[in-house]
Amino acid sequence: MQQYDLSWADAGHGDPAFLSEIFGLAFVRDVAPLDALCRIGGLEDTLAYRTPAQIADLHDYENGYPEVASALALGEWTVLVQPNSFWLTHLVDALSRGTEAVAIVRHDYASPSFTHAVDGTVATSFNLNWPDERGGTDPDRLLPLIREAGFDPDTVDDEDDEDEDEESWLYRYEDVMAHALRLTGLVTGVLPTYEQITAPLPSMHFDHWFSRTRPSDVEDALATATGLVAELSVGGAPGLAAALAAAERGEPVVVPPDSDLGRHVREWSTLARRASWSLNLEKSRMSDEERSRGFRFGHLTQALAAAFRADLA
Repeated sequence: MQQYDLSWADAGHGDPAFLSEIFGLAFVRDVAPLDALCRIGGLEDTLAYRTPAQIADLHDYENGYPEVASALALGEWTVLVQPNSFWLTHLVDALSRGTEAVAIVRHDYASPSFTHAVDGTVATSFNLNWPDERGGTDPDRLLPLIREAGFDPDTVDDEDDEDEDEESWLYRYEDVMAHALRLTGLVTGVLPTYEQITAPLPSMHFDHWFSRTRPSDVEDALATATGLVAELSVGGAPGLAAALAAAERGEPVVVPPDSDLGRHVREWSTLARRASWSLNLEKSRMSDEERSRGFRFGHLTQALAAAFRADLA
């Protein structure tokens, strides 16, 4: 594998090669770029060439704070890039169905992560600062490569160490994202350059609701969804009654984004995102009543996803 300068992955504000303090990259084998975007719930009617800066400009109230990812072909792999967000790490199971996928996330004040999935199942995952605490069905699968990438998966720190402050917990390794990229390159055999991922690339808004990722756990999802449908007076949405009836029969339900019901779900997701993001960014744009209703639509879409994807739970 060709050696690249990976310093951009950990660059800070003011560095010319700074992408973001939060970003995600996902790699999926033998899936074309546009198909990979559709696997995460890409909305094909939003397809356009965009740079990360142009994607960041879409994050406002008028546009509904959309999640947006771009795609780049590298050999037999497609690389997805999501500037300013972390959703790709939650969708790696959907990306990997019938193949394999890797996702890494930089998150300077939460949980930077590495995830490797095979055929819909997460095999190995860990917080980049704690490679000794791995999850997945096969947490030791990549141990030699984890070591080769510069991580120390063999040292277990004493949790009762009184000298360990919050900052050292968040930043146990220097250049943690360069380590993660190096590990990804060892798994995939490819790595993008900073210039490649910041060039204009085909991109789509995406809504993970339309992906085939495992749904969040919602207690009595079908009953919860049915109650919220009544509460929010949306029972007349085209196709919704038939979809709920199919879910009640135990059948998986797939709703295309461009279907009548799909377009309603997209509207409900947008209401939920506006309610969430505007609370911190543009609070005056919504009344408390409107924001509360938006949150309820978020609960509705979550319950519908769990009810419709019961076969993946």
